[in-house]
Amino acid sequence: MTKKILFVSTLLLLFVMQRMVAVNSQEVVNQLIHNAHGGVEILNVNGASSYFVYAGTGYMHYFYEKKAYVKPEIDFKYGEYSARGSSNSVKTSSVAIPVTVGYHVFQESAIGMNIFGGVRYEYIFHSDFGKNYDGPGINNNQVGLTLGTSVRLISRFSINASYYYGLTPLYKGGERVTSFSFSFNF
Repeated sequence: MTKKILFVSTLLLLFVMQRMVAVNSQEVVNQLIHNAHGGVEILNVNGASSYFVYAGTGYMHYFYEKKAYVKPEIDFKYGEYSARGSSNSVKTSSVAIPVTVGYHVFQESAIGMNIFGGVRYEYIFHSDFGKNYDGPGINNNQVGLTLGTSVRLISRFSINASYYYGLTPLYKGGERVTSFSFSFNF
């Protein structure tokens, strides 16, 4: 199941990248600037809440009358996973690549709303368990599903809320990650 989702998301990403080549390079730069974002992710792993901060950008490829889109993104994340009932925790740095399909529910001059869903691949490239950690190792490759909404204000700023359900466990032999994410685009 995880391999199929990763395969489909890779195909979507390659399709959008191929389309980007056909687009004016200035348009790509404008979109990357326009889609810059930062946010906070509140996670639940094995019953313990953790917090992450992230920053990133993305590119929207529109289809169906400029209402539907495919959006690959890249996010750089830093945070700490806490363990329930223990002082053990692990600090991680990672890069996440969500690929979502979205739809503009409505778009007026002062306000707009999108809904989106898709897959996210995350690679944890650094983890620090601390000196006294005695728990299981971490899975560096994380794959999951995401679903959310975005409200755009004054056609420049947006507030996003999404839910993530991990298909792979964070700790070897552990539970899957679930999270709520809140971000601000400018």
